[in-house]
Amino acid sequence: MEAFTRRERRKIISLYQSGLETEDVAQQMGASLSGVRRVWQQFREEGRDEPAFANCGRKPTLTDEQMQEVRRIVEEKPDRFVREIAEEVERRLGVVVRRQTVGRWLSKLGLTRKKSRSTPLSSSVRT
Repeated sequence: MEAFTRRERRKIISLYQSGLETEDVAQQMGASLSGVRRVWQQFREEGRDEPAFANCGRKPTLTDEQMQEVRRIVEEKPDRFVREIAEEVERRLGVVVRRQTVGRWLSKLGLTRKKSRSTPLSSSVRT
């Protein structure tokens, strides 16, 4: 489920302020009880009428040039952890992303993370 936009959040808050109950607000907005209750709670406790994340739950988008930079980051050191790739993306591109997003990008680019071997291959046993 997507986050409520700022406009929707303000509508929910105004409905609560007009005296409606949670069930009525949820029905009028076509949303879940817990969703509208959470918006009202955040407004009461934090005074916040905007989503917690600036992008309202949308996936960050990168230009083709930025995606190629992600490719270069992975190809430079293929055994980086996804968390390390995310940190490097933030350092180089200024884009804050989570591990899951980086994993999605790697799949889209057709890249896999190949761990380097820490021990030499066994000469007696097939590995």
